Amino acid sequence: MQIPRWQATARTKVADIHSSIPKEWLLSDMDLDKAKKQRTLSGPYIEQYLTDDDKGIIGNDSLRLVEKIKRREYTAVDVTRAYCKTAAVAQQINNCLHEVMFDFALRTATDLDHYYAKYGTVKGPLHGLPISLKDQFHVKGYDTTMGYVGWIGTYEGSKDPAKVHQVNSQVVEELLSLGAVLFCK
Repeated sequence: MQIPRWQATARTKVADIHSSIPKEWLLSDMDLDKAKKQRTLSGPYIEQYLTDDDKGIIGNDSLRLVEKIKRREYTAVDVTRAYCKTAAVAQQINNCLHEVMFDFALRTATDLDHYYAKYGTVKGPLHGLPISLKDQFHVKGYDTTMGYVGWIGTYEGSKDPAKVHQVNSQVVEELLSLGAVLFCK
């Protein structure tokens, strides 16, 4: 029996998200089975998959993170990698993300570190701060579906090539201009 097209589309999207997680961050089948039996997946449970450095980074609030990047205690890439890895683990055990933008985030963070090295100053008040977005904000190159399978690969249901994956929402432009790093939706 052939599955409905919408189910095939949804399965493909889930597979695409999974395939965008770096291999070194993938959990084993045993880890995934263990997670299914857990009541609480946050805190110490998710931290078992992180390095001490990752835990140290994600343990900071946003003001401290930005300050530590500014003081060169952390790089934007270090912070972004820790947040992406944490999100990757959470996605695998809880299917909580609509979009994974780790490659984009790491490129952005690398550009921010180069900017800081070249000019000796941060790009803006959010320099290097990882931001996860609600899936109602458009980011060039990525779907915005708000959970609608029919919006995968479209711009709000439209297949207009001038808009599909070609638009940033205003808030996205503002965040990027302030030095934020967008890593997932």
